[in-house]
Amino acid sequence: MKEYAAQNTNPLLTRRLLSEREEAGPCRREPFQRDRDRILHARSFRRMMHKTQIFNANFGDHYRNRLTHTLEVSQIARSIGKALGLNDELVEAVALGHDLGHTPFGHMGERTLHRILSRGLPPDVPASGGGFKHNLQSLRVADQLETRCEEYTGINLTLAVREGILKHTKLAYKGESPPIYPELDLDGMDLTAPPCTLEGQAVAVADEIAQCTHDLEDGIRSKIIPFGEILGRPLVRRVVNKYGISVTGDTSAFGYDTRNRVIKNLVGFLIEDVCLESRRRITSYVSRHSQDGSGFREICVAFSPAVEPLVRDMLDHIRRRLICSEQISVSDAKAERIITTLFRTVYLYPKQLPDYVLQRYCRQQGLTFDRLSLSDGDLQKDPFFLRVISDYIAGMSDQYAAREFMRLTMPEYL
Repeated sequence: MKEYAAQNTNPLLTRRLLSEREEAGPCRREPFQRDRDRILHARSFRRMMHKTQIFNANFGDHYRNRLTHTLEVSQIARSIGKALGLNDELVEAVALGHDLGHTPFGHMGERTLHRILSRGLPPDVPASGGGFKHNLQSLRVADQLETRCEEYTGINLTLAVREGILKHTKLAYKGESPPIYPELDLDGMDLTAPPCTLEGQAVAVADEIAQCTHDLEDGIRSKIIPFGEILGRPLVRRVVNKYGISVTGDTSAFGYDTRNRVIKNLVGFLIEDVCLESRRRITSYVSRHSQDGSGFREICVAFSPAVEPLVRDMLDHIRRRLICSEQISVSDAKAERIITTLFRTVYLYPKQLPDYVLQRYCRQQGLTFDRLSLSDGDLQKDPFFLRVISDYIAGMSDQYAAREFMRLTMPEYL
C-alpha cells in the first residue's frame, strides 16, 4: 500500500497558500514535517490542554481534555497509517491540527456559537448568516488567526494538511447547510468528496475510534456508565469473546485492570478492522481508477460493513447515557450561559475587547487601529464583527472563558 501514500514531492498536495523558499542543508524538513512542527508550536495547540473533551477539569485529573484526545487520535491514526504504509508525517500533522478551532466547553460551546451566528441573540445581537463548525474554524485558525511571522497571518500549511483538517468530520450539522466562512480559501478542495489523501481519511476514522473507546472509558471512570452495562453492547461482546477477557464476578464492581483490558483491546480490535477493510477498499479503488496524483474520491479507510453498525450502536449508547446525563447537562447549561453572555456583552460594548482583537478586525477590514475613532455602532452594523467575536470566544480555554464571564459581568466589590 506504500505506493498510494501521499508523496512529499506532489505539487498539488504540498501547495501552500503563499509560496515559501524550500529549506536546504542537512536538517532540511519535508513539507508535511514542517506543517507538523508549526502546529505543535501554535498557541491554539497549547490551549487545547484547557478545553473540555467530555468532562471539564473540575471532574478530576484523569479525564481526557481536548489536547489528550488529540494526542490519542494521532496515535491511533499513526498506527493505521503505519499498517497501510502511509505518509507518517502527513498523518500526524492532520491529527494534531484537526481540533485547533474547537471551542471551550466541548461541543456545547460549538453548538452555542453556531446558534448565535445563525440566529442571533434577540433582541440585541443580529444573525450573521454564517454559522460555526469546529473543523471550518480549525482551518480558519491555521490560515488566518495563528501567526508565525510579520509577512502574513496564519501558519501557511500545505493543501493536504488543510484539507485533512477540514474534512475530518462532516461540514454541516444534520439537516443544515454548511456554515458560511467567506474568509476561507478553499481552492483545490472538493467539498462534496471525502479527504483526497488516505492519510486524511485515516485521521477521520481515528477520531471516531477515540470517541468510541476513550470517551467510553471516561464515562465508565465517572460511574455515569456502569461498567457491567456495556457488556450488553454488541461491539464489547465481540471484543470480550475475541480476546478471551474474563468478566465473571460482580459486574457492578469490576477491577481497574479488567476495565483497562476491555478498552485496550477495543482500540486494537477497531484498528485491526479498519486496516483489513482499508486494504480491500484501496485495492478495489486503484483497480478501477487511474492514479494521476489528485488523490482518492471514495472513502477507502473505514470500518468493515460488519463492524460499522456496532460502532454506531456504541456511539449512540455513549450519547444517550453520557452526553445526556445529569452531570454533563449541568455543565452544558453553564457553558451555554457563559458563552451567550460573553457574546452579548462584548457585542453591546465592543471596547471591552482586548487591543489585539480590535487590531485584528481593523487589519482584516483595511482600517487603522485607533480606539478613539472606532464607533460601537459601526462595529455592530458590520456582520464580520460577529465573526471576530466568535473567533475570540472560540479561542478561549474553559478557565479563561469563565474568568472573562466573571470579570465582565460581576461587580468588582463583591
